[in-house]
Amino acid sequence: MNSLTIRGFAIGILTATSILAVVYVIQENNAASLKISAADLRAYAKDHEYILIKEKEYKGSLKPGFEKQENIPKTNEVSISITAGMSSLDIANTLVNNHVINSTDEFEDLVAQKNASTKFQVGTYTLTPNMSLEQIVNTLTK
Repeated sequence: MNSLTIRGFAIGILTATSILAVVYVIQENNAASLKISAADLRAYAKDHEYILIKEKEYKGSLKPGFEKQENIPKTNEVSISITAGMSSLDIANTLVNNHVINSTDEFEDLVAQKNASTKFQVGTYTLTPNMSLEQIVNTLTK
């Protein structure tokens, strides 16, 4: 490569960068000036069959089951039955439904990590929500 080729290449990069900078500035100005009015929002929602409600109404309409799991007292003992053929996901769902654990994902991750999906024992177990996931898995796989 000679110096003229390098200069031509540099001028091309500079020109392309300048053009992109101008386009970027123009697009930013257009985006900043774009404002959606409440009437436009209502019309869009009506056209697409959406319902608009205020945040207070939404929060007030939630059923008690949708509140955070932390609101449930964690001192009661719960009896869980594992039957033949239950998968680890079935067990995790049972634990969530009985408020022993908050998330099936965390339980499934620990079961996979410990390679315990085939080690669950059929039976009835007494668990409490304040047990750690590790304690729960250990109890159910004894």
